[in-house]
Amino acid sequence: MSGAAPEPMYVQTRSGRMHVVTSGADIDGPCLVLLHQTPRSWDEFRDVAGLIDGYRIVIPDLPGYGASEAPAENTIEATATAVLDLLDTLRVPCAHLVGHHFGGLVAYQMAAEAPDRVLSLVLSSTPFIDAEERERRRGAAPFNAIPARADGDHLAALWRRRAEYLTQSAPDVQARYIRDVLSHSDPDRGTAAVSAYRSEDRLGRYPGPVLCMASARDKRAFPRHGQIMAAFPQAREHVLGDGDISSPETCPAEFARAILDFHAQVVLR
Repeated sequence: MSGAAPEPMYVQTRSGRMHVVTSGADIDGPCLVLLHQTPRSWDEFRDVAGLIDGYRIVIPDLPGYGASEAPAENTIEATATAVLDLLDTLRVPCAHLVGHHFGGLVAYQMAAEAPDRVLSLVLSSTPFIDAEERERRRGAAPFNAIPARADGDHLAALWRRRAEYLTQSAPDVQARYIRDVLSHSDPDRGTAAVSAYRSEDRLGRYPGPVLCMASARDKRAFPRHGQIMAAFPQAREHVLGDGDISSPETCPAEFARAILDFHAQVVLR
């Protein structure tokens, strides 16, 4: 990770105690914040971070995930505020943001709430939640939770379901996902927060550089990737041809390269 060993730690913020993994604190370069999807943890970006040099890297367990305390309010807004509070505690005035799925919406909200603190925005498989999308998601079946069964078959069912969304056999990726699912009493709480968000209310608030990263084999996100592009007239797009629901883990080299190329081409560092 940035040529230095990752440093896990707990940080007490105004939004509660958060677990965060950092590297490169002594690097004289910009800060890069990586925000995971639900119900994952910082571990989702472990491989990507190891391929990126020259940054101070900050990867939090978002509130209610991994080893971070659950927030009183289960909303995208509260999560974004918590990450800004974390950056305040770490004395990071501004940063490049990268968010995947749920983490992308958190980054979207951070950019709308505090645009002066966001150097650039990379939104990977990030949904645009407008009235039509909120209605489509209303009453949708749980995506991550499967009721426990005495014979343990729910674990096999969860394994098979996740495999449907991956481009290739990836036992290690599936195992890491299932570990995080099993650590939650409600692994779909993040889905509820996403479904209640109002992306349209934040249009036009962030004028800075944006990269919309789409994963061609992400069955949940790719069919609607044009909507997030339309939200940012200044945005560039990069399509990960082999990308899927877990692109930071299944194609980390291409994911990291897309970030670095974007920064090299359009971001003033």
